[in-house]
Amino acid sequence: MKKFNPSVLALSISSLLLTSTLTFGQIQQQDKALFGVKEHQESLLFHQSLVKQGSDNVPIWRIPSLLRTKDGVLIAAADKRWQHRGDWGDIDTAIRISHDDGKTWGNITTILDLPSQNGEKSPIRDDAPTFNPWAHRNNSSVPTYRNSAFLIDAQMVQDKRNGRIFLAVDMFPESTGLSGTADNGVTEFGSGYVNIDGKQYLRLNKKEGYTSKQWTLRENGIVFNEKNEKTGYRVVINGDPKKNFKDLGDVYDQDNNKLGNIYLKQTERNATVPFTAPNTSYFWLTHSDDNGKTWSSPIDLTSQVKKDWMRFFGTGPGVGIQTKKGNLLFPIYYINRHGKQSSALIISKDGGKTWDLGQSPNDTRTELYGKNSETLNSNSSGHELTESQLVELQNGDLKLFMRNTSGRVMMSTSKDGGYSWIETKQVPELNHGYSQLSVIKYSKKINGKEYIVFSGQSVSGNSGDNLRRDGKLFLGEVQESGEIKWDTTNLVREIVSQGKAAGQPNGYVYSSMAELGDGSIGLAYENTTDYTTIMYLPIEMQEFFWKAGKIFSDVRQKEPLVFTYDGTETLEKIGDGVAIKRGEGESQSEINVSEGLLVLDQQTKDGKNKAFTQLTLNNSGVAQVNSTQNIDRLVVNNGATGYLQFTVTDTHSPRLKINQDVTAHGQIVAVQVNLQKKLKPNDKGYYHAQGEELIAFKDNGQVKWRLVNDELKDGMYVYTLASVAKPSVLRTTSQPHSLYLTNKLITADGKAVSTVAPLKAPLTVNARPQVNPVLASYLTANLALNKMSEQLQQSFMHETRLLQEKDRSIFVKYLNGKQKYGSNLSFIDYGYDFNASYSGVMLGGKVWQSERGNHALYTALNKTSYKVTPKAVDGETKAKYHSWGGSINWHSNLPHNLIVDLSVGYQKHKGDIEHAGHVRGYTFNIGADLGYRYQWMKNAFITPMVGLHYLYASLSDVNDQANKALLKYNNFNALKTNLGVDVNYRIGKFEVKGLLSYDMYQQKTRQLYVDDVAYKQGKLADTLHLNTQFVAHLTPRFAFSTEVGFQHARNKGQSSFAVGAHYQF
Repeated sequence: MKKFNPSVLALSISSLLLTSTLTFGQIQQQDKALFGVKEHQESLLFHQSLVKQGSDNVPIWRIPSLLRTKDGVLIAAADKRWQHRGDWGDIDTAIRISHDDGKTWGNITTILDLPSQNGEKSPIRDDAPTFNPWAHRNNSSVPTYRNSAFLIDAQMVQDKRNGRIFLAVDMFPESTGLSGTADNGVTEFGSGYVNIDGKQYLRLNKKEGYTSKQWTLRENGIVFNEKNEKTGYRVVINGDPKKNFKDLGDVYDQDNNKLGNIYLKQTERNATVPFTAPNTSYFWLTHSDDNGKTWSSPIDLTSQVKKDWMRFFGTGPGVGIQTKKGNLLFPIYYINRHGKQSSALIISKDGGKTWDLGQSPNDTRTELYGKNSETLNSNSSGHELTESQLVELQNGDLKLFMRNTSGRVMMSTSKDGGYSWIETKQVPELNHGYSQLSVIKYSKKINGKEYIVFSGQSVSGNSGDNLRRDGKLFLGEVQESGEIKWDTTNLVREIVSQGKAAGQPNGYVYSSMAELGDGSIGLAYENTTDYTTIMYLPIEMQEFFWKAGKIFSDVRQKEPLVFTYDGTETLEKIGDGVAIKRGEGESQSEINVSEGLLVLDQQTKDGKNKAFTQLTLNNSGVAQVNSTQNIDRLVVNNGATGYLQFTVTDTHSPRLKINQDVTAHGQIVAVQVNLQKKLKPNDKGYYHAQGEELIAFKDNGQVKWRLVNDELKDGMYVYTLASVAKPSVLRTTSQPHSLYLTNKLITADGKAVSTVAPLKAPLTVNARPQVNPVLASYLTANLALNKMSEQLQQSFMHETRLLQEKDRSIFVKYLNGKQKYGSNLSFIDYGYDFNASYSGVMLGGKVWQSERGNHALYTALNKTSYKVTPKAVDGETKAKYHSWGGSINWHSNLPHNLIVDLSVGYQKHKGDIEHAGHVRGYTFNIGADLGYRYQWMKNAFITPMVGLHYLYASLSDVNDQANKALLKYNNFNALKTNLGVDVNYRIGKFEVKGLLSYDMYQQKTRQLYVDDVAYKQGKLADTLHLNTQFVAHLTPRFAFSTEVGFQHARNKGQSSFAVGAHYQF
């Protein structure tokens, strides 16, 4: 007896508990809805019952081809089989079109039809789904089921460069197609064409008694005899679309009498036809340039691609692809002289004009021991490759998936665009029962990976209708090596159909897929081996991912994916779209946000709320917080470019509470805030526990929080994140903090204040909230306008004094200068200095003078442009202004050498602030100057002066749409007193005038309101003026002047320059 080992028991118990835990935590089928999976209802796409939709009561519908065009139009093509299930008989090509990704479909439209010995319509059997046509292939008693030319196996591709859609189809003359020759199958090999003078022409068999002569069909449908002579016969080679091209092959004699059709046998209704086409298979191609509304007359590609040793050459079927290089590819397969099948591609490099046949994977398989697709025979059984579909990977590799008899899908790889193949092998994960399959490549990467979508029946075997069931769609993940990884347990969408397969449930036969506009997969499939029905089913990608614990959403989806899973599995958000977590109470799961946007919107239940135990940001994943959300841990992995996102509105204040810890492997947690409410600036000096609280967390000092773009500019303010410590009784290394969105504080040198702050602000920090620099332009606008108006008024007055000794005269003056303003406000009070430059022109003169010359009236008009550049540590800002206005002055010479000037000025201003709004307003000034004119010497005068002026400015409210701000100005007014002395000296033709004055302003501090927040506006500064004019009297009536001025105020200097011309009349 063995001794008892307690460690074994402990291990057993631990294993049992672990197993129980894992079992409990596994995602179950009943969790499907919790993962946001939406299953759509399937609908009939092609079926006999759709009579009102154009089915013509046809009982058999087969071989779907589904294509979504670059314009978003969905086209489905199918075989419209009038008579029976067999691959012959009266078969047309029909389509349906949807403009809303399959929610609704247009009527069934026949686009291609061929002639039949049965006349316009072939008889329809009531027992078509069960009728056995194979038993009647050589039975002369029922010829009506095998006496039609027919089309079969449509497949489509689009050239996305010009939108042209190509539809390829197999074409057979009257026969039973690929049946044996004894069963009325096609009898000839090769293309049916002959080479004459380097051109390929269809051979026509002209029977005369027991012999057959070789005639040919030439350009424009003209027939030549065996002697290369033109005959009187004509064959229709460009069919009538109104007849669905059913007249193709019709033969007419020189009197335009219809004799029959070359694609029917020379019997029954077609007995009078003089010749027929070779009895082989053909490959036809039609195209549409209007998203499937109309189609061209088919052309025959057979001579370009079919070799002499091929009995059959046909489509994939399904769809082709266009490569990144622009080449068009159709998958095809063919049968050699030994009856063996091989897959290949045909390739067009010129937009579908010409086509090349590439090698078959069977041409390079080592297991064939030297045989290839031409020589493959019965000794190489099991190596046939037939119908196929393909994808192109991002690296340019082509992957060809092929039907075969091995019980698994075969796949081959091409690295040269389909001309040759390597690595032809089984895909062991993909069971296969010798039926057609479908495969497409998803258009975008998911979490950095390419994905392949595969569709097929999933029962392994080598043939039989009973295997055509249990359809499954799998996702294949492309690895860096180019290999494809298949997780057939999790990344699968099983199809539950209403049809049967040889009496067994869940029929699934041929299928075709297209990626829809919202990223879903559109699936068209046959659901029964009665071959009566083609269904359409849209499948969302989340239906593949949920079993693997993935939350997938695509940005193209109209609505975000909502999931409510609160179990114990670790989830992962993938896809570039939006997913919303909306569970209840406390979740036990973790989530990795690797891609797209995850919205935390967990609902509170019984007072509890926890969206996840751990939230991890990977790669580009973004997590958005709605309302108040709780998690235990936040992890930001190294290299993650994603962030936490908050949307703050007047009614919505999101908040994330992190109960335990924050780990940032890159030491930074990025936060983005979409601010949709107006936050007023906080108290000056430092951060406080105010603003918008976003996150409550525990800080170990290792994590740095920052906005995605370092700062947030919203309206007139600049915001940042401030980590503010909360008071705590016990001071530990991990103290609770709150993260606030609050005004970014800067000092006078433009440096930002630390964003990590205690709750109580220190008193030594001299800082203020940073603002949008355009605010500096708004705050200085009033001052800039007043200073410009004063400059214009002074320049006008200088000219009037030059004209006092003249009779009526005019002047023109060019103005140019620079101004500097130093604000009386402190940095804390948003005091901004500014520089300005201006240029303009003034036109005026003495318009009236009294008889004795002691009274005169002067006037002038001006147009001026000026630029103002505030000196703002908040950032760069500029404003451009234009002014139009005028001035009037009444001058009187009084007794005792006294002079009086009464002046008025008005200016209209229009300004544009860079990256902001428009400033509109006007300025007005009125004043009086009194002087005493003293003659110092013969040619010199000195005039002391004193003046009093009233200045007024009014600016309109500004609705700044760019910065979402409403600005309201106080009207500006000031009283100016000036003292000065004017000196004039003249020698001959030259005159020099000088002015020295000092201006003193009395004014109140005015305010600018920005969304009801008041900002002080600076005051005009007392100014010292020095001005000099030099005048050259070139003639008694004409003079030229120059003017130079200098002003000084608050340690700021400014200069002015002007040139003028005067004319006396």
